[in-house]
Amino acid sequence: TATTTATTTNSNNLQNMESTPEQAAEGIALAGVIASVLERLVSSNVPHAVTDPGQITKFHALKAPGISIFQYLERIHKYAACSNECFIFSLIYIDRLIQCNNFLLTDLNIHRVVITAILLAAKFFDDAYYNNAYYAKVGGVLVSEMNGLEVDFLFRINFTLHVTPELFQKYREELMSHTGAGDTNNGGNGSGGVPQKTQPGETEQHHPKHVQAQPYNNHTSQQQA
Repeated sequence: TATTTATTTNSNNLQNMESTPEQAAEGIALAGVIASVLERLVSSNVPHAVTDPGQITKFHALKAPGISIFQYLERIHKYAACSNECFIFSLIYIDRLIQCNNFLLTDLNIHRVVITAILLAAKFFDDAYYNNAYYAKVGGVLVSEMNGLEVDFLFRINFTLHVTPELFQKYREELMSHTGAGDTNNGGNGSGGVPQKTQPGETEQHHPKHVQAQPYNNHTSQQQA
């Protein structure tokens, strides 16, 4: 029956969400390297943010969250159960956000930018992923904010979520060269780390593993979604 088929498909998706110890270790390593890249970007933007802070966006908080970028990425890695590829996709999306909008990353907006980029990456690449309500809880924002951030980010990058295998591999090799993990296969795609994009409509919102994310409050923003 249709119900049985749906249950079987969902079960297979849940199994695919399980990562090996090697993949988990690689994910943490990637999170560390990406955090370092983003922290350097934010630090280099401090003088610009002081003289010309630019437009206040949905991504801006009233004050910098009391959690580092690495701790935030580590939290997302622990609870979101997304593939390692999503972290690489998210960095590509953040680069597009900067290039398309002259977007200035600061300590006031980086956390919301990160959680939104990873949410979009998971929806685009992974076969199974948590919904916006769960990502909002992981990211410490309201569900209404998460929904608004997702739409805002998409418009800012002109809905360009597709990433060529060549571009993905370029980013991956650069990041992996700083993790000490080498060019190992990850993500369980059987494609040597190069993502093979599924067709539109093949992914659905699921609640994969029954993981209870610990509350983290990052609700207060300068511009409500």
